[in-house]
Order: sequence, then structure tokens, then C-alpha cells
Amino acid sequence: MAIVRTVLPRKGIIQPKHGDNYEADLDTNWELIDSLLQDAADVQAAVLAAGTVEAWLQDRGLCGVISGFDLSTSANLTPTLSIGVLYAQGKRYAPASAPNPGPAPANSTTYLWYNSASGFYFNLTGSPATTGDAYLGSVITDAIRVTEVATATKIYSHISVTAPAAGNVTLAHHLGRAPLAALISMTSSGAVWYQSSMWDSTNLYLVASDAGVTAKVLIW
Repeated sequence: MAIVRTVLPRKGIIQPKHGDNYEADLDTNWELIDSLLQDAADVQAAVLAAGTVEAWLQDRGLCGVISGFDLSTSANLTPTLSIGVLYAQGKRYAPASAPNPGPAPANSTTYLWYNSASGFYFNLTGSPATTGDAYLGSVITDAIRVTEVATATKIYSHISVTAPAAGNVTLAHHLGRAPLAALISMTSSGAVWYQSSMWDSTNLYLVASDAGVTAKVLIW
């Protein structure tokens, strides 16, 4: 009587019957399973080969605060900072409790940044020390305390525009880097549009049709 062997179609696993080739079929099945089964190293290699969210963010230069990390004044030189979510060098930072950014320099206007490798730092330039650092805002101090703060603009948030006069308008965006894009939506009659330079790492460069026209700019 003939021995029927069935080869399953998807992966070639053999459904053996006792008799001729029984042990050989089992050996072949185990070889197939070993070659097809993915372990953690296989998954990691596949992810690296395909690219990661971290690489995607870095390639597009997208960094900054997503939510929270609001700055507040304090009775000493360390500003109060709320919990939040940010991305720096493509890496997500979301502490479970309010972080301590350390003391700002006394009698200065400084800018607070976060680097995924070294953490928080202040500088006087308003420019990141390393590409991809996240900007959290500016801090003004006297000799002993933080007297004034300005929290950074969040990624995917709106900036309000009110034109003081018809013509060119320069608007600080507080994003800490040049925007990837910024979309204008009018909230009054009239029009607001971009100058030829559009934006840089500090400002949006707009044109208003009339004094007093208003708009929202969605920025990221």
C-alpha cells in the first residue's frame, strides 16, 4: 500500500506518514522551522534594515516639544518645568515626574535645550549645540531667581498673528529651529501671506494686506 505524504502549501512543511522517509521528513520539517522562525535578533535586524521612527525623525530634522514641558518662574535660579513629551535626535523623552533642568546663569537671558545623550543645558546663543536638540524656551534671571520665562512653541501648534500695519510682518516662532512647514489660516477679513524668505530658525516673515488683520499659523 502506498504511503501518502502531504506537503503543506504555505511554508513547505511536510505532513509525514509512518513508513518510508518518515525520519527524513521530520528532519526536513525541523530545518524549515529553524530557517523560518524569527527570534529577537531577526526582528531587530529587520527593523534596522527597514529603517526606524528615530531615523525618520532625524532624516527630516523634526525635533522639539510635543506637549507639556511648560516653564515657570522660581525663587531660585532653577526654573520650574512640568512633565511632558519631546523628541531630540529622534529619541522620545517623557519623564514620569517633573524634571530638574538645573540652574540657569544669573543675571542673564538664556535658552534651555535638551540633548538625548547629555540632557538639559542652557546657552546664550539661542541656537542648539547639536543638531536635533529640542528647544524648551527662554529664561531670564536676576542675581538669585528666575524672573521671566517664555515656553517654546509646541510641534503642531498654532501661532497667533495680528498685523500692526499693512506690509511686512516679522513674527518670532519660538520653535528653536527652522520650521519644516507652516500653514496660514485667516481669522479675519484681509490676507496674510509669506515674504519670499518665508522663515528661518528664529522668525516667520509675513506680509499683511491691512493693519489689524489676524491669522493662525500651524507650525511644525
